[in-house]
Amino acid sequence: MMFRPLHRKLSLWLALPLLLSAASGVAYRTGRTWFGMTSKTGGEILSIHSWEWMGKAASLAMIWVIGCGLLFLCLSAAKMLWESRRRVMQSPQKIRLWHRLVGAFFIIPLAASAISGIAYRTGEACDMSEDTLDLLMSIHEGAWLGNDIKPFYISVLGIGLVLVTASGLMLFFRKNKSLPRK
Repeated sequence: MMFRPLHRKLSLWLALPLLLSAASGVAYRTGRTWFGMTSKTGGEILSIHSWEWMGKAASLAMIWVIGCGLLFLCLSAAKMLWESRRRVMQSPQKIRLWHRLVGAFFIIPLAASAISGIAYRTGEACDMSEDTLDLLMSIHEGAWLGNDIKPFYISVLGIGLVLVTASGLMLFFRKNKSLPRK
């Protein structure tokens, strides 16, 4: 279980950037699709989602840090779930049970979103072909499900990330309250 302490510490550092990315991604997609958001407002929200407001180099670095961090959290969660598969449903803490169940449900879509987001941003910086960039964005935003389903997919994925992050933070701070202070 050497992944558990690293998973716990890394998730604490990534919580705010992940929540910001989830909220801005959902706001952009639902705003543009359902609420008639202007392209100017959409561009500003997308700038927050992609960290472009920090500049090109910092944006790419942030996408890599957050994306690789999320990918590590997904992989370490999968490993921990696999190792404790018989005990997953036996947690006495309801928060931990919800964290595990929601996390397990979203592991693959979140990992796909992280990989495609990193690849898209990197490909954009390296002048990758438009066809490849379109494919990566299709994976990232769920366009492969169809344009009618895409905003639902993004909304559910964003809500899932918020739920996993919030329940993880609740577990972190609850656990640390019970530890003796040095």
